[in-house]
Amino acid sequence: MKETIIFVHGMCHGAWCWEDQYIPYFEKLGYNCIAFNLPGHETEGSTKRISYSLSDYEQAVRAEVEKLNEPPIIIGHSMGGMVLQHFLKNGSCKKAVLMSSVPPSGALLASLRVIFRYPRVVPFLLRSNLLGAFKKYPHLMLNKTIHTAKYANRMCAESFSAYLGLLIPISHNTTIPLLVIGGSKDGLISVREFERTANYYNAKLTIIESGSHDLMLDEDYEKSAQAIENWL
Repeated sequence: MKETIIFVHGMCHGAWCWEDQYIPYFEKLGYNCIAFNLPGHETEGSTKRISYSLSDYEQAVRAEVEKLNEPPIIIGHSMGGMVLQHFLKNGSCKKAVLMSSVPPSGALLASLRVIFRYPRVVPFLLRSNLLGAFKKYPHLMLNKTIHTAKYANRMCAESFSAYLGLLIPISHNTTIPLLVIGGSKDGLISVREFERTANYYNAKLTIIESGSHDLMLDEDYEKSAQAIENWL
């Protein structure tokens, strides 16, 4: 029987971020791949304000897992990585990958770092407009202009309530095998934070040299995909 991988996207993204490169890659390896939209992320490029909590997103992941007969592998990106960590408090899967993930300590440090470097994000935050902030500074997620032009307009509005939930540290551990993977050129999460996440969960750590926050959209996405393949 084929193993199933569930892909959980991050902030302002959707299922689309997995579909161009990662899903074809892992399907060729024989995996059954499932990418779904978290609530409110169904329409690419939507600027419609949404209001969901991290708990709402966690329940969406749980619903996908409960459709399956066997425990899946789950890959959570960025905010989706924190959603996955919350899921693992009481949920279960075969293996889990935290990709460019918000660390268990929360997103406060990353947020302050962005505000310090790019103070013009503050007006966007005051208007609860996370999408506007990322469109102004797309290199926080995408580190090449060609990818900015291709993907930035596909991003959608994000729930500010969910973002506030990311600021709160999570306190639990898990026996599920975990891989922590991140890029050395991630504009949001630092390599040191990836290291701390791996240490917290006693997980394997892989850093992709020159990788962006959106590893699955990078030109050399095969580096991260192959690292995940080898770990699995």
